[in-house]
Amino acid sequence: MMLLLPGITLVAVILGIVIYLPLATRLWLDTPNARSSHHKPTPSSAGVVVVPVLVAVLLGAWFSGFWAVGYAECAALGGAAALCALGARDDRRSLSVRVRLLVQFAAAASLVTAYGLFSLFPLNAIVLVIALVWLVNLYNFMDGIDGLAALQCVLSAATLGALGYLAGASAEFVMASAVVGAAYLGFLVFNLPPARLFMGDAGSLPAGLLLGWLGLWSALEGWLEPVVWLILMSPFLLDTGITLLRRRWRGEVLAQAHREHFYQRLARRYGSHGAVDRRLLVLHGLWLVPLAASVVLDLLPQWTAGALSLFPQLLLMAKWRRLE
Repeated sequence: MMLLLPGITLVAVILGIVIYLPLATRLWLDTPNARSSHHKPTPSSAGVVVVPVLVAVLLGAWFSGFWAVGYAECAALGGAAALCALGARDDRRSLSVRVRLLVQFAAAASLVTAYGLFSLFPLNAIVLVIALVWLVNLYNFMDGIDGLAALQCVLSAATLGALGYLAGASAEFVMASAVVGAAYLGFLVFNLPPARLFMGDAGSLPAGLLLGWLGLWSALEGWLEPVVWLILMSPFLLDTGITLLRRRWRGEVLAQAHREHFYQRLARRYGSHGAVDRRLLVLHGLWLVPLAASVVLDLLPQWTAGALSLFPQLLLMAKWRRLE
């Protein structure tokens, strides 16, 4: 069943997108502007296929008796669905920041509440809610070139599932991780450079919440140390954090859209989105995944592995800090 459900998810997403593409061309067409990294109108909002499929597969596993669903799982899937609906609406016609944040905070607070953290650790729970909202928006910020955000989601979710399996995590956690990874892998088939389809806010906002949920779930159950999740997510966390500090230092308006993320500057330097995607794949395969595994297998102290995961990325950013 652990292999069957991700396979069903992958095939269902691919078939769903094939059906969806003509509709997206009419309703959700992303037209390039001065801040875009693409040069021709491209169908968008593929999250309206990806998220319902992964939610339906996991709920189907629950109804079939293969997945034990509790309040937290319902909150995560419900939150992902709400963010997908929010993103789809925003992709078609921009919503106010107030409305977007209201839904995002509601989804994050529901998830944290479902784990009972407000009653046990109220201050920590508030910090977690803010962190989840930041992660949701962070993932949206990093969805700016072909393939990158989907690839990061696939690699992180799949690795969390595999390492969770090694660490003795529940079948439900391994299955959920695999299904999330498979759903975004199905989309990635259409998003590889040159992209035929974008995930839009309908896909990027739920991806942030789902990855945050998997990290929170594994940490609270004691299967994976939080540093494992931080190692795997470090490319996006570093890029967004350093870009924010850089723009703040220069006195720029933080809420204003821009093209100054490191991955965007790298794509302009190489003249290729695929070159950036390949480097992310190599970074994960040769460095981040082995370091995360070393923590699970007790081969390295967790914070040593965490520091090592940052070293080549910070070195690269420092070397090419003046990229435009």
